[in-house]
Amino acid sequence: MAEGPIRARAHGRSGRPGTARDGPNGGRARDVGPCPARPPRTVMVPTTQRPRRPPMRPPTPVPESAQDTCPALPPRIAAVVFDADSVLTDLAHLQTATWGFVLDAYLRERAPGSGAKGPDAETELPAFLDDGHLTAAVTSFCELRGLGFGSLRQAVATAHDLSVRRQAILHRYLHHYGVGVRRGTAELLTDLRRRGVRCAAVSGTARARGLLTARGLVQLLDVVLDGDDRARLRSPARPDPVQLLHAARLLGADPRETAVVDAAPRGVRAAARGGFGRIVGLTPPGDVRRMTELFRHGADLVVHDLGQLRGGARAVPAAA
Repeated sequence: MAEGPIRARAHGRSGRPGTARDGPNGGRARDVGPCPARPPRTVMVPTTQRPRRPPMRPPTPVPESAQDTCPALPPRIAAVVFDADSVLTDLAHLQTATWGFVLDAYLRERAPGSGAKGPDAETELPAFLDDGHLTAAVTSFCELRGLGFGSLRQAVATAHDLSVRRQAILHRYLHHYGVGVRRGTAELLTDLRRRGVRCAAVSGTARARGLLTARGLVQLLDVVLDGDDRARLRSPARPDPVQLLHAARLLGADPRETAVVDAAPRGVRAAARGGFGRIVGLTPPGDVRRMTELFRHGADLVVHDLGQLRGGARAVPAAA
């Protein structure tokens, strides 16, 4: 009787080897057989030494002539014409804002309580900056909101009245606060003068020369043409290139050796029509729609900061 239980513990409960058996604490454990022998440890002995890294060469110094070159303005460019409203100052922004204010007030006067939507800053307001097509812009703006005119004379009178209101608001603001200057403007103009590049500023705003003088920019410019000069010379507004060509002529530079820097598509289009040698667009970083529009109207490249015209950063060239 004593051998039976001993055989059961030796061979498991079923009495057959290789099956589950009682563990040391009375539990069930599986017989996994003998543990395999550990393979001998292999030691890797390198037969050859690792090649040494060749010593680094010192960087090649960049000559001063190469440091002064600017990819946005190549050496063949002898003069630069800037748009004073959209590049050097924030006049273009103020003009757009005042037109939006005047048109909103006009809608409240003519159609109170109608809920008519104000002007779109991207698609409608730029048309109001062209004095030559102001009547067409006012007519289109009103017709889109169901506010037509009985005659062309009424449309012309309305456009003139709105323009007078807008000019009064703009001049009142500029009288109290002045005009803002884009960051890096003075540094860029000083750098260009040091390199012997002649500079001009053109503006469609009346009395813009006085605004630039108050900000200390006139002494950094060789030529300034503002809205008063354009009215005296009876020059059409851009995209006609007459004002740009007149500025290049006063600078004594051939248009093919002159660059134009503008942030407005109509200014870029005017430079393309005038056959200028370099057309540079200016747009905020990330504004792909505006960048594409500037390229479509003839920009050779687009910069996001005036410092890029000094060679401080790379510009975005037009696709070939």
